[in-house]
Amino acid sequence: MTEFSRPEHRIIAEALGLMDAEFLTAAQCWFGGGTAIVMKLGEYRRSLDVDFLCADADGYRELRTRASERGVAAFFPAPVEAIRDFQIDQYGLRTVVRIKGQPIRFEVVREGRIQLRGHLDEDLKVPALVLPDMFAEKLLANADRCQDRATAYRDAFDLGMLVKTYGQIPTEALDKAQTAYGPDIRRKVAWVVGKLRDKGELSYAADVLQMDVRVGVDAISALREEAARIWPQADKG
Repeated sequence: MTEFSRPEHRIIAEALGLMDAEFLTAAQCWFGGGTAIVMKLGEYRRSLDVDFLCADADGYRELRTRASERGVAAFFPAPVEAIRDFQIDQYGLRTVVRIKGQPIRFEVVREGRIQLRGHLDEDLKVPALVLPDMFAEKLLANADRCQDRATAYRDAFDLGMLVKTYGQIPTEALDKAQTAYGPDIRRKVAWVVGKLRDKGELSYAADVLQMDVRVGVDAISALREEAARIWPQADKG
């Protein structure tokens, strides 16, 4: 298991290590979202949300059934404990758990927009999205919420860090995201890289996310350059 510097990320890693990887894989339920990216890429910001995603109807039915019957114990043994009961609906399973005094929001998202693939991640030691699907989910998330200042533009920073680390956005990821959302993927990337030219906004976001502002600048620069490569005729802000 990778060693983590932030205490809260060490606790999340411990919780992930307690999960039943075989059950998650059988249900096609994959760790993804910001925390997965942050923990893979050097903890460049703080993230306390543990998000899994499932795009498989049979898998989600099994996940939902187990959550209804067993609660948090369906996913985590002791010492992880539930702070509240699961909220369960067509969109997913949501709860808050606690381990070693640290509250962690845990969610299984029922992904209905794109198909997903996963594998046992060597860094995280838990079933996680393959890289193209991590990119695709972040493109979708950025399109959904980049204009909500309360999110501190975190999806754009995560996208930028993925680009910095792995290079270009995979064609597969872009195709999936644009098939689901069309030109709004491009528009929202252009909007957010334009918005974060404002040093005050970038500084605000870095403070909220507990991220070095220089890391934020580099991440957004990488995303801006990648947007220019993909959409050379677009207004990139």
